Amino acid sequence: MPEGPLVRKFHHLISPFVGQQVVKTGGSSKKLQPAGLQSLWLQDTQVHGKKLFLRFDPDEEMEAPGSSPPPEPPQKEAQKEGAVDPKQAGEPSGQKTPDGSSQSAELNPPGEDESECLEGDAPAGDAGRWLRVSFGLFGSVWVNEFSRAKKANKRGDWRDPSPRLVLYFGGGGFLAFYNCQMSWSSSPVVTPACDILSEKFHRGQALEALGQAQPVCYTLLDQRYFSGLGNIIKNEVLYRAGIHPLSLGSALSAPRREALVDHVVEFSTAWLQGKFQGRPQHTQVYQKEQCPAGHQVMKEAFGPPGGFQRVTWWCPQCQPQLSEEPEQRQFS
Repeated sequence: MPEGPLVRKFHHLISPFVGQQVVKTGGSSKKLQPAGLQSLWLQDTQVHGKKLFLRFDPDEEMEAPGSSPPPEPPQKEAQKEGAVDPKQAGEPSGQKTPDGSSQSAELNPPGEDESECLEGDAPAGDAGRWLRVSFGLFGSVWVNEFSRAKKANKRGDWRDPSPRLVLYFGGGGFLAFYNCQMSWSSSPVVTPACDILSEKFHRGQALEALGQAQPVCYTLLDQRYFSGLGNIIKNEVLYRAGIHPLSLGSALSAPRREALVDHVVEFSTAWLQGKFQGRPQHTQVYQKEQCPAGHQVMKEAFGPPGGFQRVTWWCPQCQPQLSEEPEQRQFS
């Protein structure tokens, strides 16, 4: 599923539609009645980790009680870069903003299932005015353009992907949501302390979680502590920190856990900046056969017992596995 930096890019693409009225709807969803959104006004959009929250109201000037502005990424300048040239970004699909300029948002590599869970018709009364959007495999948002087939499917058909939801606005533009789960909620579930791209990210809480006696690759994907962190970030930060994915967090010294958190923030922030500056994200081990040092990269699915198994790439030489004994401190 799309990771934190890409979901924030989706948020950036949707933001210009805030304050506009939905005049027409469409989409393939059978559980959500798109027509229920017609005539509503998009009043706000927020992002947290891998989820988007869109607020709809029946009145143009209505504002949510106690609503707060969306959380800012660590580098606010990144969102001020404006439109991104899809050719410069090297991404697979172009998207256009409401003013007609071109922007793009890449599709995420495979990682999670494509299940759809679109619930409810329309917000009732003062409750359920926020539409929560969680993206699945290849989940994406397209602006003023529909996704097109890049290759034939298993049946040999060149069938374009079907959007789950399409919202047409009074300003003339439209949004198309693909491969996502949606549900109504009374308020956005926003916890900046665990959002890796929030200025309020709680390092202490993250470090404590990493100290658990379980493989660090499990902990990094725990959205309670590292919201927005996905498989790409997991693989890349473990390589940069020189930590084997199955190393127990309790066996790592405090300085190594701190370095790992540093890599999480630095890599995620750089990825976000690249999104707005049109730079493609370069990985060192994710989906690679060799690491930058020329060593063979290993690939295997890891995950907690009974939990979701994620394909993991690592270099056995650059990331040797530790014993279960805690590392000795190098200073007294």
